[in-house]
Amino acid sequence: MRQPLAESRDLFFGGAAADGRLWFVGQAGAVLSMDGQSRQWERSQLQPVANLQGIAASGAGVLVAVGNGGRLWVRDKGGQWTSQSLPVGDVGNKLIDVAFLDGHFWVVGEMGALFRADADGTNWTRLRDAVDVAFNRVRPGPDGSIWVAAEFGHLLHSRDGGVSWSSVQLGNESLQSIAFAGEEGVVVGNRGQAFRSADGGKSWQPVPAFTTEHLYDVVARQGGWLVAGDRGALFSASRAAAHWRPLAPEGSGKRYRTGLLAVQEGDVLIGSGIGLLDNEGNYRAWPAEAAR
Repeated sequence: MRQPLAESRDLFFGGAAADGRLWFVGQAGAVLSMDGQSRQWERSQLQPVANLQGIAASGAGVLVAVGNGGRLWVRDKGGQWTSQSLPVGDVGNKLIDVAFLDGHFWVVGEMGALFRADADGTNWTRLRDAVDVAFNRVRPGPDGSIWVAAEFGHLLHSRDGGVSWSSVQLGNESLQSIAFAGEEGVVVGNRGQAFRSADGGKSWQPVPAFTTEHLYDVVARQGGWLVAGDRGALFSASRAAAHWRPLAPEGSGKRYRTGLLAVQEGDVLIGSGIGLLDNEGNYRAWPAEAAR
């Protein structure tokens, strides 16, 4: 019997776009991908089976997916996946996020895991010693800077390609994600914590509380921001990030949302299922059979 594209127990953690396809990864090695032209979906499972936490693509179409146990998978331009392990400890060894920045893949994870590789997903180098802090998200900032949102209010950044790092403390709650639009930046985290910067991250100010739910991701959108989190939390704001408006598009429910992926049609909500919030504010579940 053919495995359904969508299952009720599905939980996805990351998404990326490459070579005209959208890719999503999640629990038990699940990989969903959609052809941007035909809108046809495919489902597969990476081996060895592990929960996949994130995925990123290079400009040349190389994909890197990361997961539990210090393991990652690289899909070359020929479409073949290969698995390898990074040198992490026996405990606290989850790789949480991956991004392609400035010609390199970057991976972060538990126990301060921070690795960089070449554009083809080879030659992985650890850039920092282990520390009992989870690095949750790695994202680009202005002028080629690199930012890492981490546990316990730690926000790290490098302005020299990872040679040296600076850290600021933004409260005590774990920071989950960060995004920039030019010099404007927003950081979100647990218990609704959010901070904004208007000067490229040189200084940060707390955003007045607009929810108590954990916020797991933020993306810049046309003229503003979108954040998503636990129990259906979904909010938008203008670029000034001063006033946040709750969104409850029909059909979206109170889903657990772990990530956001900006696409031409709108923003993809990733978590307990996948769905598109289009540019008109309408929501539809992906794949289509998930809405039945």
